[in-house]
Amino acid sequence: MRPSPRTKSARGKGTRSHHHLRLFMAGDGPNSRQALFNLRQICREHLKGHFKIETIDVVKDFDAAVRDNILITPSLILVAPLPKVVVLGNLSDRQKVLLALRLLEGAA
Repeated sequence: MRPSPRTKSARGKGTRSHHHLRLFMAGDGPNSRQALFNLRQICREHLKGHFKIETIDVVKDFDAAVRDNILITPSLILVAPLPKVVVLGNLSDRQKVLLALRLLEGAA
């Protein structure tokens, strides 16, 4: 079975938890591109192969945004591990994104 074209993933081995991230973007605008760049960089540095990034262009798939109650783009949803978290914006405030995704030492 082939992955959907909107899904990009990197999988690694080991016992570390797998993060499923869903990024909602509006077309190829600068904020959308910046959010995807920032997310990929964070994942490479902090998740080292234990992540899946799903990108959804709300211009092409508005129903997906409605299903996840997304009204603002870019928006990132941490789908797994639970609890679910939503982060708004282009993800440039690295400290806040890392805290929201529970990727900093001591983050609850």
